[in-house]
Amino acid sequence: WSQTQLGGDITDWYREELQLGADGLPAAARFQGAWAPLTAVAEVIDVADVPALGSVGRTVTFTRYTTADGRWLTEVEGTEVPCDSEGPVVDLQGTCVSPGDTDGDGAVTGISFDYTGLDPTGMVGALDAWGHAGSVEDMQEAALGLVAYSQNIVAADSSGSVLYTSYQTLPCRGYLPRASDGTWADGADPTLLIDGTTYGGFTVPLDGDLRAVEGDPDPSRCLIPQDQVPFSIDPPQGWVATANNDPGGHSLDGVLENSPTYIGGPWDGGARMHRISELLEADAGAHSIETMAALQADHQSPFGRLLVPPLVAAIDQARSWSETDGPLTEAQGRAAALYAADAARLSDARDRLAAWEAGGFIAASGVETFYDAPTADDVDDSVAAMIANAYRGQLNQLALEDEGVSELYRTSGTHARMALLSRILDSEGPGNPLGLAGWDPETEGHVFWDVLGTDEREEAEEVQLQALIAALDLLSAPPTGDATGGFGSPTPDDWRWGYRHLARFESVLSEFLGDDPSFSLLTDLFAINPERLPLADGINADDPRYGLPWFPRPGDTESVDASNFGWNTESFTYGSGPVFRMVIALGPDGVDGLNILPGGQSALTDSPYFDDQAALWLGNEAWPLRFSPDDVVAGATGREVLAPAGGGCD
Repeated sequence: WSQTQLGGDITDWYREELQLGADGLPAAARFQGAWAPLTAVAEVIDVADVPALGSVGRTVTFTRYTTADGRWLTEVEGTEVPCDSEGPVVDLQGTCVSPGDTDGDGAVTGISFDYTGLDPTGMVGALDAWGHAGSVEDMQEAALGLVAYSQNIVAADSSGSVLYTSYQTLPCRGYLPRASDGTWADGADPTLLIDGTTYGGFTVPLDGDLRAVEGDPDPSRCLIPQDQVPFSIDPPQGWVATANNDPGGHSLDGVLENSPTYIGGPWDGGARMHRISELLEADAGAHSIETMAALQADHQSPFGRLLVPPLVAAIDQARSWSETDGPLTEAQGRAAALYAADAARLSDARDRLAAWEAGGFIAASGVETFYDAPTADDVDDSVAAMIANAYRGQLNQLALEDEGVSELYRTSGTHARMALLSRILDSEGPGNPLGLAGWDPETEGHVFWDVLGTDEREEAEEVQLQALIAALDLLSAPPTGDATGGFGSPTPDDWRWGYRHLARFESVLSEFLGDDPSFSLLTDLFAINPERLPLADGINADDPRYGLPWFPRPGDTESVDASNFGWNTESFTYGSGPVFRMVIALGPDGVDGLNILPGGQSALTDSPYFDDQAALWLGNEAWPLRFSPDDVVAGATGREVLAPAGGGCD
């Protein structure tokens, strides 16, 4: 079994109105017209003495406040003061305030939260039960103990059955009223700040085995039944999959909170899930460890699939307009002029992108390293991937960001932009084919093509050419930093994707210490970079690889082999991706397996640093992952364990 993040909503936040006591500290919260006393809880935390991190050893004591129904107070209106100040001081998450009505509205307000993890949990028992499950049905039954888990789980058993479940204990929230359109009423929306003076929190009821109790009549104790949370056992297609995606189509209308069963969001991975489904169906009934490993390492660019075909069509259309003697609209004339003034560069980019499309939009690195030996086709693909991603950022700026619509995204920014660009591209043509409110009958296209702040009324082809020209200008310009900005060359063959698309293996301390140069010596000790692990032998100052701060990588935002860098226009590095991927084949003759290294290695033999194709690396030892029934031995506890070749088990 394995899992990805669900993004389930298991935390509600509340706006509170507070009553201060005679000592000036929070004493009660208003609830349904009355003052309900708060509970003060003393907290004591020992802080370690770590001078290198600026941590001074000490004991910190403070008071935590909870509402009558168990919500934790996390913010209080007031004036920020030093924590050792005289007078009433509330210490909340390290920020100290003297409570008071600072905005003069007649109320001292605060923010509280409720979270399923504040209630008892059966998660340890559920995980232990999974470790002893004999079937996917056992897995599903044990999931009733998951509190504050929030994962998409997939599992397979040796009988051939497969399971997907997104179950965890989720409050029904039936005490929060909804409007006639199915969305939450004002002040009752769990995706926003709930009115804590009217609506209370929830409780997760568990039985004696710490498993969910369904059907409690108390609305504050009601849990969504397991059979109403998205799950699947042995579906007709013969497979289940997950990629951090929306498990039940809840967000396909762009709204998270109007589904009858509210489980949360926003979700990621829609494009990845689509590609995974394609690859699973392509070899349906004939999959192997090799095909599944290749799927895990797939580097197709979903944004290339979305944006390149209409861009190629726009270039062709502008070229046609530039060659005609017939009448053109003002927007068509401007697009024709853009093409005519930059025909050589636009035509070259068009041909490279068209060839990339024909080859399947593979976002290859194109940079030779100890872990990658690119072919000539890989190099061509890498140039096209670089152009396409530089174009994507510029198109987003011209078509969407000038409108300020990013403030309105209710699902993830990447998905929202992807869906919105798809809709405005598909809305071109007479008759408003998609029925969009933003379709312009005069231009027969979407109003978002009009770039705000200009005197012209731009249309689709013109904006796409403008974005491509801006991308080509950027790539031709000098670098703006280490592996950021352009290449200082007008020659596209120099623009390899892997020179800019780099995997950052930073110290975990860097997230907390930031860019403070005084800590760089410490964080550098725990980073993995080309200074510690050279990209190749013999790299000198004339080599484009010289001085690269991180590791060239294939892939793209929302590729199956995740390597997301967001919507940046000049920086394409990324610092998160697959932690550990594996392919396991269950069968009557035993278990066969393959570890997939983060970074897209589809087999360990691809790298000279790993010479055992089927091994689990623990420390400096490779433990074979190929087992037969003869490898199963009885452990001291009576449980069956798998013995590594040539040795016993701890």
